Amino acid sequence: MKKGMTNVAALKGGWAAWKKAGYPVEGQQPALPTATPTKAALPPIRGDEVAVLGKADAPVTILEFSDFQCPYCRRHALQTLPNLKESYIDSGQVRYFFKDFPLSFHPNAQKAAEAARCAGAQGAFWAMHDRLFTEQAHWSPLGQPQALEMFVRYAGDLELDTAAFRTCLESGQFAAQVRQDMQDGKRAGVQGTPSFLINGRLLSGASPLETFQQIIEAELQKVR
Repeated sequence: MKKGMTNVAALKGGWAAWKKAGYPVEGQQPALPTATPTKAALPPIRGDEVAVLGKADAPVTILEFSDFQCPYCRRHALQTLPNLKESYIDSGQVRYFFKDFPLSFHPNAQKAAEAARCAGAQGAFWAMHDRLFTEQAHWSPLGQPQALEMFVRYAGDLELDTAAFRTCLESGQFAAQVRQDMQDGKRAGVQGTPSFLINGRLLSGASPLETFQQIIEAELQKVR
């Protein structure tokens, strides 16, 4: 069982299994994992992706499988990803894809994923990505109707066409694409969030920056 990730299996055993697996309780700082990556099948990368950063010819490709309602995913998005962007993505060494993996016990995760894609349809995927993770504690405990209204409010704050955004969100325009991401992740061996495929090597959990650096540098050495 991996620490630093939200895993389906750990939740099925109730509170005792939660604590035994090392998941956080109030007032406790969760330990970061030091997982050894394993080789996995690389899911297809589709040509219509909006949730991508970096140059198409980058030698290293990272696919993140994430859940907007997952606290470990939030930690990665707000703490680790900005450092990866500065060190590797902006320099053309890494191309980074965000893939949806909304877990069933996070009731607002599916619609949050759709909200990010609806924003992406207006060129604002990453702005909505950052807003959803930053404000996670505010929308996560809400009922779905209230959460949807908050997502529309975020779209307004980002100066998007809120009428088009609402239509997109309420119609489920991108629901099938979100589900397809999840199926791709399952086929690649993803069992919880966040999980990453780094040139096809599976890394599970909200790993520290140093773990990513080690794997990325090893991959870069192959092309230098």
